Parts: sequence; C-alpha cells; structure tokens
Amino acid sequence: MKFTDGSGQGALKSRNRWFRGTGLFCAIVLLSSYAPLFAQSPNPAATGPAKENPGGFTPGWTMGTRFEGSYSGDGGVYDLGSALGFNFSRHFGIDAGVPLYFVSSSSTIKKNNPGAVSGIGVGTFFTDLRLNYPNPSLNYSSAIHLTAPTGDTKKGFSTGHATWNLANHIDHAFGDFSPFLDAGVGNTVMDTRFFHRPFITYGYNAQFNGGVEYDPANFSFSASAYDVAPLGNQTVISRVYRCGSAAKCSAGAPTKNRKSYTTASVSTGAADLVRDNGFNAGIDYKPVGYLDLEFDFSRSVPLQLNSYSFGIGVDLSWLMRPHVH
Repeated sequence: MKFTDGSGQGALKSRNRWFRGTGLFCAIVLLSSYAPLFAQSPNPAATGPAKENPGGFTPGWTMGTRFEGSYSGDGGVYDLGSALGFNFSRHFGIDAGVPLYFVSSSSTIKKNNPGAVSGIGVGTFFTDLRLNYPNPSLNYSSAIHLTAPTGDTKKGFSTGHATWNLANHIDHAFGDFSPFLDAGVGNTVMDTRFFHRPFITYGYNAQFNGGVEYDPANFSFSASAYDVAPLGNQTVISRVYRCGSAAKCSAGAPTKNRKSYTTASVSTGAADLVRDNGFNAGIDYKPVGYLDLEFDFSRSVPLQLNSYSFGIGVDLSWLMRPHVH
C-alpha cells in the first residue's frame, strides 16, 4: 500500500507498535502465569535450514514460550511453558526448563482404564547444550539434551531415571530447497515436532530423520522419513493408560506387543518393543519475527498410528530486542 503523505505512514507505524505491544503483553501474561514452568524443547538439535539465521545464534539471553502437542487415535499429548537460556556466542548456547503436560486418553482405553480420563502435571527438568555452525557448504548444529527424573512416573511424565540424548543436524541449501539429516543417540526416545508419543521409553536407541525442506518467504514445507533403532532391553511407560494411585507401577512380564502402552502402565521387552519407523510432513508459518505457527503429520508404520501435531511459539527475546522499522 502506498501513502501520499506522512499521516498514513504514521498511522501504520502506530498500528504496528500497538500489535507489537499487544503481542508482548500477551506473551508476558502467558509467561507469568507459568513462571516456574518451562516448555520442553521439541527437538534439541536445530531442524530446518540454518540459512534462516546464517550468522548463528544471537548472543545474550533467550526466552520463549510455546504450546505444542500431538493427537492420535490413542489420545492426545500436549505441553505448555517457557524456556530460558543464554547464548555465550554465535555458536554455543544453553537453555533449561520444565514442561507442563496435558494428556487425554482415547475412549477405547478409558473403557479398560476408567481412571485414564486425563493427566495434567509437571514433566522432567531439562537442560540443552546447543551448538550451531552455519556454513555455505554444509550447515551443522548439535545439542545434548539432559533431564532429571522430576516428573510423575504414574502419569507417564518421567521414566524415573535421568536421561540423555545427543542430537545432530546437517543441511545444505539449494535455493529454497534444503535436504537435511538428523541423527542422534540416547537412553530414551525423544519427542519431535512431528510426534509427541503416547508413551515414553527408557533404553538405548538411535534415531534418524532425513528429508527435504522448502522455504518460500515466510512459509516452510517439509517431508521426511524417520527410523528409531533401539539397542538392548527397553521399558515403555504409558502416558495414556494410568497407573492406580496405590500401585507401584511395576512392569509386567516381558512383551513384544508394541501397543502395550494402551493396556498397561509399564511394560518391558527387547528392542522390538520400541523399534519404529515412518514418515513426517509439516507446514511452518512465521507471520512476524516473534511468532511461529506450525502443523505437522506423522505416520508410524509399526504402530499403524496417524499423529496430527501443532505448535504455537512466541520468541520473547525477539520482542525485547530493538528493531529498525
């Protein structure tokens, strides 16, 4: 839109300041409402092309709030909170927090487990050590994700053990297209932006996700295939089948049933209990610098499960930095 005098431009600037102020106010209200609570990182290693920030991290304090989750035929898993961190340089940063979970079970599970109506509670305390090295030839980022067993195991918010994951991401941009590969190892299967699982696991595993991302303007489209390769004995703690208040939630006999989380609170077995593979697709939209909206789909082949995910993120540190208009 063109203006013939300064009054229109002044009105536009005033309106932009109002929107920014409103966004900051809403974000601060959301943050203050859950002051002791922090959102879990959806994926500790950067996903998507590093060309979005070719200089690396912005040094200084970082703060953001996010509401995200997944819904499938086995129930819904959502988390809400904020993350606080500090970037020591353009290549190294750290953040920490605790997510607040909201979990709902499917009607089928409720018939066998009437107590599994919903689950609300604080998850595990986590900290991320993050590295980021953008390069015209090959962009690389990595993170170590550590958690403490602070969540309620009876609700499936903690494995009852400290966990760790090392995740790595590489990509190279060809114009608006960026092929990428994520690879990681750990002693639990990490949730991703595509799939908040209706269970959590404890046991060694490797995770891989590879595909391509297309980034025209403020939109981003991605398609990928993933694989989870467990090693050794595994424990699965259900998020959608509730353990009784008086029970110790001990595991039953070893099982190979990958859907055991729908009929038991805790189950154990060999590597096949957790082995998984499938494909993902997602759409991400960033209308303004501080706001991120996304919708994702994931299909687990072994579980025969479709998962629909969303994310709404607000970068509070972006709102607090001065910007040239």
